[in-house]
Amino acid sequence: MIFVNQDRVSEDSFVSLLEATKVNIDNSFAKNIPNGINGIGFESVVYNEMLHASKHTDFHGHIEQTGLLSFPDIVARKLYGVEVKMTIGDKWVSTGNSVLETTRIDSVETIYMFFGKFGKSFEARYRKYQDCLSDVGVTHSPRYKIDMNLADGNSIFHKIGVPYDEFRKEAAPIQRLKNYYRERLKKGEELWWIDPTAEETTVSPIIKPFRLLSEELKNEYISKCMILFPEIFGKSRTKFERAAGYLIANYNAVSSNLRDNFTSGGKMQINIDGKPQLVERILYNLFLRSTDIADTINTIPHSELAYYWDTEINNEPIIIWQELLSQHLDFAVAVFNNGLIQ
Repeated sequence: MIFVNQDRVSEDSFVSLLEATKVNIDNSFAKNIPNGINGIGFESVVYNEMLHASKHTDFHGHIEQTGLLSFPDIVARKLYGVEVKMTIGDKWVSTGNSVLETTRIDSVETIYMFFGKFGKSFEARYRKYQDCLSDVGVTHSPRYKIDMNLADGNSIFHKIGVPYDEFRKEAAPIQRLKNYYRERLKKGEELWWIDPTAEETTVSPIIKPFRLLSEELKNEYISKCMILFPEIFGKSRTKFERAAGYLIANYNAVSSNLRDNFTSGGKMQINIDGKPQLVERILYNLFLRSTDIADTINTIPHSELAYYWDTEINNEPIIIWQELLSQHLDFAVAVFNNGLIQ
């Protein structure tokens, strides 16, 4: 639906309209709450009460319900919007809309949240949209978390340090969010959402065991982990934690014995500089995958390598990787190089 802007009416007048709407709904629901009301039904209630409250105001005849696929749910004089949410619980929290706002109506400048809580007793509140978005959660893509009790100055936009109206107009808002959360990850943690192409990406909702992945995906994962997480060649007891997080975030898979996919089996013999040597299984796997690793490392974006390696990419990735690898096990570099010439 396309809206054409009209004469401006003050935001104070719009807030007065919301207050009248809230009072009307509170009074109506104090007497009788419709059985089985859902989100769509509550949106219709808010819309109809706004129509009623708009009589004898500048908004009369200029309030429209936008439809299921548009954001926000209700528009007044093309300038102001209302996003309607409800919860059947007794808390003022809920999951909100997509961070990307791809269906936002362009003419709307200011949006308010109108929230109905149907817990022990009904209560409605309204608040400026950005002021009640506390954080970001994930369904198929990043979505805002709503908290109608959020203290002033604690919104996700205050945390990021970017005003809402600036953030929503960015070309890559999800990338900014990723950067923000990545800076706060603890060792071994990983983000649980898709890259900025999330809206165009189909992701299975099923978490599966690693053993059920295709052999192609298993091999891809093992090679990438050898590249992205060179610490797996070291001696730390937690050396597979980051690799486990990567498995979940990128392959929708988990493994109760992840280490075995790299280390299981006895020692194997390989040639190092023309001399046979017995090596641990993880080094044998590195030896066999040397060519694949050399090819794969050039397909991984430098930004991804920089993040997982925690270093700038100021040289050929294969050179940087070998330097990182040598910090954990110097002999592994020799194994890799000999694998390339076999």
